[in-house]
Amino acid sequence: MARDFPARPSRRQGRGERYAEGRGRPARGMGGQRQGPSYRLFVAVEIPAEAIRGLVGWQHEYLAKDKALRLTPVEQLHITLAFLGQKDEDELDQTSKLLDELESRRAFEIEAKRLVGMPRGRSPRVIAVECMEPSGRLKAIHDELAAGLAAKGLYKPEKREFFPHVTVARARGRSHIDLTGITPETVKFTAVRVSLYNSILKASGALHEALKTVQLT
Repeated sequence: MARDFPARPSRRQGRGERYAEGRGRPARGMGGQRQGPSYRLFVAVEIPAEAIRGLVGWQHEYLAKDKALRLTPVEQLHITLAFLGQKDEDELDQTSKLLDELESRRAFEIEAKRLVGMPRGRSPRVIAVECMEPSGRLKAIHDELAAGLAAKGLYKPEKREFFPHVTVARARGRSHIDLTGITPETVKFTAVRVSLYNSILKASGALHEALKTVQLT
């Protein structure tokens, strides 16, 4: 499949660590025969460079001193819409075609105002930036994409309500960081790009490769 945009690889910190979005093994049929390439796919909203700088500022000001946290690399700051998991080349093509239907959708404004722990409680596994999008366009794109992927058997919708966020740190062990008193300066941006990524697992970390990108109007 021809790529619409050049690949944009990124690297995750840490060596040899397993990650949910790492590349899976090649697809195999009955008898174990290899049946072509396999991909670990997810769809995400890209964040503009200026807003990325703001979120990185949050990381360093509020999270970097906590040794129990591993900061998300700058190249992997995005808003995940759907994680598909391991797919073959035909399923990749089907997903790519569904993304084409988003090109007529309008861009939307995002406001990032606070850090939250996930799951909520005294020992979160993930620190995330909550993304506020009052127009409802982000949720509409998520719902449309999830429904289209589910109809083709490419995605199993989550039971929990869609919660748009950017993962900015993960806990190495038990982190007891208190986020209640943190009031960062609001980061605002316009979201105009949605991309289909392949996450490739390597010994030195995971690389996120953009296979297709659509521009919102």
